[in-house]
Amino acid sequence: MPLPIFQSDLKDVLKRLSAKDYQTIEERDELLQRLAALDGIKPRDIVWMLFRPDRALRDAAVAVLARLKAPETVDVIVAESSGKPEAAFKAAVSVLFQLGIPGAEARLIQLMSSEDEQKAATATKILFEAPVTPQIEQLLWQIATSGRAEQKAPAVARLASTMVSDKSLPRWQKLAADADRTIRNKALEVLARDVPAESVDVLVNQLPTAEYTTQQVLVEALTRASQGKGPEFADRIIPLIASGDPATRSAVLKILLGMSHRKELIRRYIMFAKTLAGWARDRALDSMKAFEGDLLEPAIELLSDEDSEIRSAALALAGSFDDPRIVPAAIGLLSDEDWWIRISAVETLGRQRDPRAVEPILAIINDPDVRWSAVEALGSIADNRALPALGKLLGDPSPDVRIEVLQALRHFNHPKLLDAIRNSARNDENRSVRMRAVDIAEEIAARDAKPMADASELRAAALTASIGASEPKLHQMLVATRNQGGSDFHLSVEQPPMVRIASELLRAQGAPFTAPQTEAMLKEILREDQWQRLEATKQLDFCYWIPQAGRYRANVFLDQKGYNAVFRVIPEKPPTIAEIGLPPRLAEIAGYHQGLVLICGPTGSGKSTTLAALVNLFNETRNDHVLTLEDPVEFVHPFRNCLVNQREVGTHTTSFARALRAALREDPDVIVIGEMRDNETIELALTAAETGHIVLGTINSTSAPKAIDRIISSFPVDEQAQIRTSLSESLKYVTAQRLLPSKQKHRQVACFEILKADGSIANLIRDEKTYQIYSAMQIGRSRGMQTFDDGLKDLLKRGEIMPETAYLAAEKKEDFEPLVSADFLESLTMV
Repeated sequence: MPLPIFQSDLKDVLKRLSAKDYQTIEERDELLQRLAALDGIKPRDIVWMLFRPDRALRDAAVAVLARLKAPETVDVIVAESSGKPEAAFKAAVSVLFQLGIPGAEARLIQLMSSEDEQKAATATKILFEAPVTPQIEQLLWQIATSGRAEQKAPAVARLASTMVSDKSLPRWQKLAADADRTIRNKALEVLARDVPAESVDVLVNQLPTAEYTTQQVLVEALTRASQGKGPEFADRIIPLIASGDPATRSAVLKILLGMSHRKELIRRYIMFAKTLAGWARDRALDSMKAFEGDLLEPAIELLSDEDSEIRSAALALAGSFDDPRIVPAAIGLLSDEDWWIRISAVETLGRQRDPRAVEPILAIINDPDVRWSAVEALGSIADNRALPALGKLLGDPSPDVRIEVLQALRHFNHPKLLDAIRNSARNDENRSVRMRAVDIAEEIAARDAKPMADASELRAAALTASIGASEPKLHQMLVATRNQGGSDFHLSVEQPPMVRIASELLRAQGAPFTAPQTEAMLKEILREDQWQRLEATKQLDFCYWIPQAGRYRANVFLDQKGYNAVFRVIPEKPPTIAEIGLPPRLAEIAGYHQGLVLICGPTGSGKSTTLAALVNLFNETRNDHVLTLEDPVEFVHPFRNCLVNQREVGTHTTSFARALRAALREDPDVIVIGEMRDNETIELALTAAETGHIVLGTINSTSAPKAIDRIISSFPVDEQAQIRTSLSESLKYVTAQRLLPSKQKHRQVACFEILKADGSIANLIRDEKTYQIYSAMQIGRSRGMQTFDDGLKDLLKRGEIMPETAYLAAEKKEDFEPLVSADFLESLTMV
């Protein structure tokens, strides 16, 4: 009978092909011809051939299967695919949808729902290799929108091979906001490729969160979509300049610069920036600086805009570029009706240092609104044509103007310059002016290598304070304290006058004061309301100012003998971080735009001085609004680059917390808190630090790690987790300090501990592991940290303190034992 003969022949052919039982290609081809001629072949007999690397076997199987068009082929391929190498799998399934098998797609879809997990997974995998027919596309969308998590991304990738249609557009736009980043990026790329104009809002919304490569695709797409559009199109993109991501802000500018109407676009950019908070506005405008070549001309054109705020912002932008083309336009703004624009124009010309600006600036130097800026700009240009006018201003009635002139003169080079400044140092009626003149004279002498033989005598004369004969009796003692270099004056009942010089408290010659005498002297300097407050509360903090003799922080208190007082001498000018010995790396604080910086230490350790040095740093290096909250106001910060408002608790506000709450509505960039005394103040400080402000504050603590613990432990247990999180995210630096006796007699030097709150420190705070912070500081020196013992070693290296002083102050005294004598150590054991 024929059937047994067929079965026998089929098995023989398949067996030989499977086992490669043939010697030549011709013999193999003969077997394949025999196979093709046989009847009764089933798909399960030959599907295995689709997975073989031999192209001839695969082609023969395809020919037979295409002839058969048997629905069971789908099941057999699914079963055979399991466990096959990826290359073999792709080769086999690539032909499945070329066979024209009726119902193949429907059967594959059924198999995807099989209870056999392996079979269902294989069917799904095959589906992702299938041509995207309408039926397959519908299934892929079902998987992409509601399938298993691991199936969604492959489905979206397969759908990405199709063009976006009106029907699929909403689906792609929804996927563009998917939580899965891979899906989201793929959807955005598809929308950017096919329908950027119809998807502008989606692309704009996702631009800030897209990864870099996808972001560049979106920038390109939005640039294409903007072609031929009017400036109003830019209004859909410009809000992204508020982003905290520099790449996003740059992307916005790239898109805008790809459009026409460049001047109007930049104007709209600036207009939107005006609506932002101060720090965000500055950040947005700073982003424009990277595009100098493209933006300079439009910015210069906007200097003539009818809107004064646009002119001001355009000037800030143009003035940030070092380009002489700005000078003529800036000169034209020296007569602007807006006083702030006049000031900004002068400052811009000063930064350009272009001699063309000298005569125009001299023409407006008597304008009271711009005089200070004009003097500073002439100093920056340092053209000797300005010297006669600056020389006349050394006689200006305002001491602040005279000081600004001296600051400007130090940049000039003229043979008679030093003599003019020395004359101010000797003869100016104002002590602050004399002191600044001495500093500048010494600076010029060092620069020109002309040592001043009378430098010490000149400085001593300049520092001497004087008062009139009719002034209050206490003035004489306070002036004497300042002239002697003392830091504090003590007025005590039954004691003579006492002065602290460095760490020593010295008794002055004279009879002890009686209670009526101290009361009379204090009444003579206190206002009526202050005296009433003193009698009511029995103590009073205030700041006292004596013309020509400076400011004094005072505390008056009542004890069993009567009224006593302590007056702290406040230097005439705010210190610099170099003068007080802060590590230079701490100057990077001036580059922060948000975050919390803590200054801690025991009472009398110089925290207020350090705080003043940091405020002075901001004042010299930034153009910001600095708001200080102090009790009382000590150092008075002059106008340099920053607007500095100083509020005194008790005089200008009732509490730190109340003033800090109001500060958030007063557009500050920098908030300075004289003392973080209570939970409400600390919590408000953290809020301010998290919302775009740099906050500087002091807290009483002996070390940086303890300051963190003190802040956290001051809150109830149920609130501490949130405080830890806030502190870990907002804290930037903690400095702890102590004052130590210097090698120089009657002088003290500050030793600093520095904690930089980088990622590792933030994790320790968040994870309740603050006990490990000290160890992290020990190994973090290369990142800007130093322990108190590190600070002692630096002071020893610079010759600032004695080894014995370092030993007594050290945490780990064994590290300092080799530096001191055996006799010294023995004397300590005998005490």
